Amino acid sequence: MSISQSSDADEHHLKPLVPVGIRLMFQRIGDIDTLSEKYQAQASIEARWITPFHELFEILPSNDRNSLNQGKSVSLVKYADNHWYPQLFIENAVGDLKEQIRYTAKKISEDQACICEHRDIKGAFWEKLELQHFPSDMQDLTISIGSMLYNDSVILIPDPFYHSGVNREAFVDQQEWLLYEHVDAKQRFVKEYFNSIGDDENFQSNLYEGRKRSVVSVSCHAARRSGYFYWNGYCLIFLITICGFTVFSMPPNLPQNRLQTGATLLLTSITFRWTVNRSLPTISYLTSLDKYAIISIFILVSLCIWHAIIGAIIYIDDLIGGMKATDEDAW
Repeated sequence: MSISQSSDADEHHLKPLVPVGIRLMFQRIGDIDTLSEKYQAQASIEARWITPFHELFEILPSNDRNSLNQGKSVSLVKYADNHWYPQLFIENAVGDLKEQIRYTAKKISEDQACICEHRDIKGAFWEKLELQHFPSDMQDLTISIGSMLYNDSVILIPDPFYHSGVNREAFVDQQEWLLYEHVDAKQRFVKEYFNSIGDDENFQSNLYEGRKRSVVSVSCHAARRSGYFYWNGYCLIFLITICGFTVFSMPPNLPQNRLQTGATLLLTSITFRWTVNRSLPTISYLTSLDKYAIISIFILVSLCIWHAIIGAIIYIDDLIGGMKATDEDAW
């Protein structure tokens, strides 16, 4: 182990832990793509942390110093170039994410100032959709903010003074979804693992192994408007299944006609289910609509088996009756 590495490790342990409050406002929510499990959104993120007032005061011009002493917010130009900041990133962003970042400061006491990082983001975000109750499902639309620094240097927390929110008016998918006003902000930790080869890399691996990064996930909630699926899903499956019982109007001694009609309805129900499933991602469990459709398919299969059994019984009975009549004629 080199001396420089030892000094880096000691310096790392001497760094104070900086809590950073995270607030997120969903400014606009676009299309929610159920098939691809992602959605479009535009949001504003505010990250606040405390810094010594004298350190900030020294780098400001005279005009900003006066404004800061009067309790006003001042803009910090190129603050991240030469000063500490939490190095935030968006964990569940998909593709290219458009970002605009700026910094402001405000005096909160005689010896402390609050630095605020304003981050405007726009893009696509991945979201694992829970579809057990589809089409009457409710989904969480989440943006997860993490830090490149470990939790012994910075810890992200939901801002206790400025709560997150959502703009319900700027919601594109209002015809298909109902957006709720409630917003959740939760903190979690991501553990990091290293697998390196070499003395220097092994040292760094041992130094950072088991350390965690803090992540704040802010979620709004949207419920699917299920009327379309009830009329074009449940209702049509119900009508197809009901038509299976009309086969009983055919004479039971014509099982070929009954089975032909029943098989046609069965294939229609299966094809319709495949058509509905094209709007859903490939999942390993059954949705509510899947269960309803499969039960209807089993009903149609049971009817086909019933008609086949009845036809076989009538055929066997006629065959036995014909044999008895032949024997009587022979006598």
